[in-house]
Amino acid sequence: MADRNDTLWFLDFDGVLCDSLPECYAVSRTAYWTGFLGLPEPPDAPSERAEFARMRPLIRRGADYLLLHLAIREGIRLDSQEGFDALAAREADRDALFHELFYRARSDLLRRDPERWFALNPLYPGVAEILLRNRSNRAVLILSTKEAPFILEILRHHGVEWDADRVLCSGKEPKLGYIDRILAERGASRAVFVDDQVDHFRGTPERPVRRVLAEWGYVRPEWIESGTVETVSLANLPALLPA
Repeated sequence: MADRNDTLWFLDFDGVLCDSLPECYAVSRTAYWTGFLGLPEPPDAPSERAEFARMRPLIRRGADYLLLHLAIREGIRLDSQEGFDALAAREADRDALFHELFYRARSDLLRRDPERWFALNPLYPGVAEILLRNRSNRAVLILSTKEAPFILEILRHHGVEWDADRVLCSGKEPKLGYIDRILAERGASRAVFVDDQVDHFRGTPERPVRRVLAEWGYVRPEWIESGTVETVSLANLPALLPA
């Protein structure tokens, strides 16, 4: 067994610690309709929410959420990562704009209606307790494509004070490459990485990274059923961590 003193643990945020689907749906819908199209945001429907949730496992970062609304509006059914990536490639020139619009809409909602914003960002059951048990262990880090200030706001709202330098935003950088770099910077030789998007597990890092798929996040059933990646349930997450 690896020396746990030489290991860093990286936990994804959206879909592993926080059920942010309601907030990402609301924010990206506003960003798409009012920000991108310049139109009044129409009433939504259960079918639209269901389609957004069905496609959610395919996205990797904030700008991608607007692509889901674009697909819904254009009647594009995305059933695979390859299909999503083809749409993302088609809209690549708008990536920076979609990113800006998404984070502007998120900031606006937090400023205008913080109670609603926090209500749309619940932690999964037991997560606050898990984080509090690891509060003083600097080997446990949060790694997300979400910008760190929003994560810290959500954690604080749920009674979890967390060191700012232990919330890392990988941005567009592939997560495995980012983990490799952090291991080198912090003098660790291996990592445990928990995420709910198997695409983040692709790559060949220089240092050993144990990749573990969260079963409770925004996962597609075939990812779990394939048997090609280690999985963990929410109930067994504490046993994977150092405390």
